Amino acid sequence: MREAEPTTRQGKIEGLPGWYFVLVGLLVASNDFSLQFSDRYSWVVYLPLALVAVHLTLWFTLLSRRRKYLRAVWRSKQALALVAVLFVLRLGLQIGLTKLTESAAPLHSYTHLILGLVMLVVTTAGAWFDQWLILRVVNRDA
Repeated sequence: MREAEPTTRQGKIEGLPGWYFVLVGLLVASNDFSLQFSDRYSWVVYLPLALVAVHLTLWFTLLSRRRKYLRAVWRSKQALALVAVLFVLRLGLQIGLTKLTESAAPLHSYTHLILGLVMLVVTTAGAWFDQWLILRVVNRDA
């Protein structure tokens, strides 16, 4: 297995692998997925814990050389804005879906699935885009 480490080509910094952002999106969505399917599958309750364990394992092994880049991505102003947008989006979706499910009863059973999928996509795309913006600026100066 190839180690994911920050590499430079002629002074350019390559970003984090795309699977890392999918993992972050899954971590954010895992609570909703476990709430959605916990009545049918008892093991899904442990999904958030398993994803945290995978994330921490990768953090201390495969991504250990990229920690400073990870910190730079997650401490940027864009990342703070992304967290705020995700919070507002989550709150808005939850309020909107609650009002919608009052009038359409079958949707009530899929609320957490819808929330989880939306949070998965938005978190993954937002974190990747944040990295892209940072690397664009950093690599332009290099």
